[in-house]
Amino acid sequence: MSEGFGVGAQVHVRDASPADAAPFSGEPTGVIVRSAGSAIAGVWGNAERGTQWWVDFDEPQTDAAGSIHRGAQIAEKYLELAPPLEPGTSDPA
Repeated sequence: MSEGFGVGAQVHVRDASPADAAPFSGEPTGVIVRSAGSAIAGVWGNAERGTQWWVDFDEPQTDAAGSIHRGAQIAEKYLELAPPLEPGTSDPA
């Protein structure tokens, strides 16, 4: 597991590389709610190798097939930690 990733971490979903697009466009944000094990690997075709997380999105997201999701299993390679809030500030959401 990479440092900083875990339950409760706020993340952005992004492309892993120019040739490896994320399963959701627009860099949606969300919160990691649990690790995603091998029992549900392969949601988007071939099973991903590496750490998987279940992310609950801040807003429902549409995948490439047009299905709407409130959360999804996402490989860590597509996740970037959101910057922490400054002390004394609150989330505007």
